[in-house]
Amino acid sequence: MYAAVDCHGETATVLLFEPNAMTDDGAEAWFVDAGSLTEWLETWLAGTGWYREDADEHEDAAEPTPWKAAASRIAE
Repeated sequence: MYAAVDCHGETATVLLFEPNAMTDDGAEAWFVDAGSLTEWLETWLAGTGWYREDADEHEDAAEPTPWKAAASRIAE
């Protein structure tokens, strides 16, 4: 899994690329980890992200969601 920042957007959305989810166009392999880089950094510093070791024990740990703009961005 790879992390990326969408520098085209105003909020600098943090994205995840999961190559194991790759299909023909690749759009299904992209997920939103955080709505902004600021949000991601705050989550990381607080140690409350989905990637922490005990995340499965916490219901409040947000899961990455599919990136809806992936197909149109890839087409560009």
